[in-house]
Amino acid sequence: MKRIVGFVTICGLVLVGCSYKESNDIIKQDNSPKFVGDVLAKETEWKESEYFTSGNLNLIGEPQLLGFTNSKEEKIIAGKAGKYAWHFWGESIKTGDFLSVKGTHQLTQKEIELVTNAKLLGPNSGADNHAPTNMTFPKGGMWKLDAYIDGKLFGSVFVKVEN
Repeated sequence: MKRIVGFVTICGLVLVGCSYKESNDIIKQDNSPKFVGDVLAKETEWKESEYFTSGNLNLIGEPQLLGFTNSKEEKIIAGKAGKYAWHFWGESIKTGDFLSVKGTHQLTQKEIELVTNAKLLGPNSGADNHAPTNMTFPKGGMWKLDAYIDGKLFGSVFVKVEN
């Protein structure tokens, strides 16, 4: 009888130990970041995009993908209309396609249309295509700009807008 009780006790301890380990593994998995690629990580971080040059232009965006004319020294001011040339790299973009840009403010999460149907005009300053635009941001803070080519999301740029 003592052997049976001892055996059952040992089996119980082994099961409890295994259950504890499995539940800890589950907790560790739940605490891990759940990013799906770099794009989601950038969206979550709301970090200003990279400044870079192409040809003779200063841009903000993602080199060799998309960006618009701006430099670290040029501040984007809320309520002030600005002229910006968007530039795109990639064979999938064709001259004559249309660019639309939707902006989302970080704190309010309100989305607004910043650019509507700007026509792509062809190569410029090392980019495969470009479109001159005007944009006005209604308030300061961090903004995520989603660029759509013919209605399909092409990429996003994060910018800081001053009051």
